[in-house]
Amino acid sequence: ADVHECVIFFGFKNGEVTPSLVAKIPRLPEDAWVIRVEYERLAEVYDLVGLPDAMQHLPQPISYELLHGQPVMVTTYVRGENLLRASGEMIWKKQELVRVLAIDVAKSLRHIMDRTVKPLIDNDRPSPNFQKKADKFRQMHSLTEDELCFVDNLIQEISDNEFKATHKILLQGDFWHGNMIRGEVYGKLVFIDWQYAHWSTDASLDVYLFLLAASLATVPQERSLMERVQGAVETLNAWQENLIPSYLSAFGEIDHYSLLPPRSGMLMCCIEKAVRASLDLGVDQENDLVWRFLFAELIKLQE
Repeated sequence: ADVHECVIFFGFKNGEVTPSLVAKIPRLPEDAWVIRVEYERLAEVYDLVGLPDAMQHLPQPISYELLHGQPVMVTTYVRGENLLRASGEMIWKKQELVRVLAIDVAKSLRHIMDRTVKPLIDNDRPSPNFQKKADKFRQMHSLTEDELCFVDNLIQEISDNEFKATHKILLQGDFWHGNMIRGEVYGKLVFIDWQYAHWSTDASLDVYLFLLAASLATVPQERSLMERVQGAVETLNAWQENLIPSYLSAFGEIDHYSLLPPRSGMLMCCIEKAVRASLDLGVDQENDLVWRFLFAELIKLQE
């Protein structure tokens, strides 16, 4: 495991075989802020969504505290199966199965997102900080003239959309199938890992990151980096006619906040994911290159 990942402990009650609690502890002291932010954001979204929906779609935050100087976040255990393990490669190769899942994901995301909507007030407009991320992206990678042009245009597009919004929403921030569990009790999708949650006037990061991660899942992990990227782009092309329109239709029309067009939204996700570890943890991860080259391939596609 990466040193910046957390250690997970499970708490069992009276000899039961199914856990009732989950404790998350950072491996490194300097990463304590990660679980503190996750606890605060999870508590915030849990309160905003309200019962009974929160119980069906979110782990319940129990506490954040120090035990012998060690920060610990405790939540309820979600009974069910993680979509990363449950889906395997087979589901991703069957477009109709992926479409059914994508529609469920879109409806569940919108259901939760709409319960966090708040009108913007003076000095309350969250900054996307996209300029900083774009600058880091340009610093980390040698970009072509076309790529630099797309980055500049994307900065302007995001800036224009930001000031059209009248409301803000709470994004999960790392919205992919590995952070989803099919809950055993209610049969609903449960969203976990809220450490990257943040307020935004744009829903694009959550909406499009799911599609990008799903397209990458259609290519075996053991393939080379460029094979994975090219395979993902081929999948997105195949999904353009039916799956992606169905997914966006299930998410629904946007009114008070914004949503970028598909290609722009996916390019924004690529930049976000390519620089996140470097900006937040001060380390460059090899897997981040997937997002840099996916950016390069996506700009070749028609919108």
